This record gives sequence, C-alpha cells and structure tokens, in this order.
Amino acid sequence: MTGPRNQRGVALLIALLAVALAVILIASLLDRGELAFARTRNVLRGEQAVAYAEGLEAFAAQILMRDLAENPGLDSNNESWAIPLPAQEVPGGSISASMRDLNGCLNLNNLVGTENPAIWRQRLDRLLVALELDPSLAGAITDWLDADTNIDDAGGAEDSAYLAQSVPYRTGNRVFAHVSELRLVRGVSGDVYARLSPEVCALPPDSAINLNTASIAVLMSLDSRMTAALAARINQDGQARWTDVASALNEAAQQGVELSPADRTGLGVSSSYFLARGEVTLDDVPFPFSSVLERVSGGARGGVHVLQRSRGGDELARSILDERGRLRSAP
Repeated sequence: MTGPRNQRGVALLIALLAVALAVILIASLLDRGELAFARTRNVLRGEQAVAYAEGLEAFAAQILMRDLAENPGLDSNNESWAIPLPAQEVPGGSISASMRDLNGCLNLNNLVGTENPAIWRQRLDRLLVALELDPSLAGAITDWLDADTNIDDAGGAEDSAYLAQSVPYRTGNRVFAHVSELRLVRGVSGDVYARLSPEVCALPPDSAINLNTASIAVLMSLDSRMTAALAARINQDGQARWTDVASALNEAAQQGVELSPADRTGLGVSSSYFLARGEVTLDDVPFPFSSVLERVSGGARGGVHVLQRSRGGDELARSILDERGRLRSAP
C-alpha cells in the first residue's frame, strides 16, 4: 500500500509538471504575440514608407513641371529640381529626397535603338578609354543588346561564350531594362561596374545627352581629341548652363576640337528623363526608393510619367549583383 507521504510526493510532482507546462504555454503565447506584433508593425511601416515614397514622387513631378514652365528647352544642375530635399521629420521617422538628370549619361540602349548606332558605339568606346577600362567591353555590350548571332570583332561575345560559363545563360538580345544588367555581360566585373555604371544608363532608345549635366567622362566620349581639361571647361564644375549645343561646343572649337554635324547627333541642353531618389527612415530602419521619371512637354502625353520603380539602396543592389556576377562574368 502507498502511504500518505508517498501520495503527497506524487501530487507535488504532478503539480510541478502542471506548472512547468503552464509556463511553457505562456512563454510560447508571448513569443507568438511578439512575432505577430513585429510582423504587423513591419507591414504597417512598409506601407507607410510606400505612401511617403509616392508622395515624394508626386512632389518631384510637380517640381519638374514647374521647371519646364519656367525654363522651357533648358535644364542644368543649378535648377530647382537639382536641389536635394533635406531630411524632414514625419510621424515615425524622417524623409529626404534628391533628383539626378539621366540625360547626363550615355544611354546604352542607343547602341541598337537609333538610326545611327555607330555614333553611339564610338562614344562608348571613347567613354571606356576615358574611364581607363578595356575598350573591348564595348563589343561585348553591343553583342548583348543586338538580336543577331554575329560576334563583334572587338571583344564581342554571343551565346556560345556565356553557355560555357559555370552558370550557363544566354545573351539578352534586347535593350537593357536596367543598367545593373551590365553585370551579366562578359568582362564586367564588380570593379568595372562600379566605375562604369555612374556614367551610363538604360533609357528608351533615342534619348539625347544633355551637355549641361553630362559628366567630364561623358563629354570626353564626344570626340577622341576631347581632353579632360577641355571637358572640365565645358562642364564648369557641374554648373554649366549652356543655352544651345553650339555655345557648349564653342569652348572645344576654340581649341581646335570641332565636332562635325554627324558627331553632334543626339546632343542637347534639355532633359526628359530623371532619377528621383527617396530615403524614408521609420523606427531607425531605412527604406530607400527610386523612380525613373519621364517628363513630356505638351501633347496628349504631356506631364510626368513613371517608367520604373525600385526599392533598396545602390550598395545593397551592388553587393547582390557582385555575388551573382562573380561566377557569371569571365575575366
């Protein structure tokens, strides 16, 4: 028979087990509650960040249209759209924004999408030289864009070169949707991309180069005789405000660098494409956004149109691209 003392021991053991189970259940419920709260908070903050980003986008569109009305046919880096929006306090954090003129870069899609792609190919060749990069990269970039299977004589690469990689894939055979696709092109390593990407862009074909906002390297791509010093005189520390192409190139002409009418193809002093960047910080968590905006003057399509939206900072995107491109890009 079991004595009263043994019965009390068993009861105490059962009570301890019950308490332990209760504690485990309560801890599990609390943990689930905290996770649910964190998920809800993250969703709400994400939606709040998107709302702020859309507001910044609409604000950028207003500034661009106001600038078009005040300065038709002329865009430079000393206009209102180029002034960054400093950090502004908002419920839960802060927002800031800036805009960049994409017509100041060399549009890679002009290599295949224009009536005279040879002009743009020459400019890409000279841009690579100005950046001290391998000029043969121009051949690989052109082959990535064009729809034929003919290998460019100057460093080109078609499907056969990419299918032989440890991670096989094919050429795009279409225009770039985003400049980051360069990391898939043979020979474009992380270092090459870091130097080339700020000077090029992926826009609808036939976009022009704005001489007021073009960098020194892009200006050097206009002619093989264009030195860095001469390009710097045209660039004027990024504050150039030339009223027409002839005035901008007069500095070069005075130094004996006269561009022919054909070499002036695709040059201008106004812009249609802009990159709007927004930095939304909520609960000390950054939410970077960017939008490619097209500004159209007059006509049925007059106004500002969003061509592309993306989320995430350049450094994060670059690190992902470097990791993906490490095996894909041949030296």
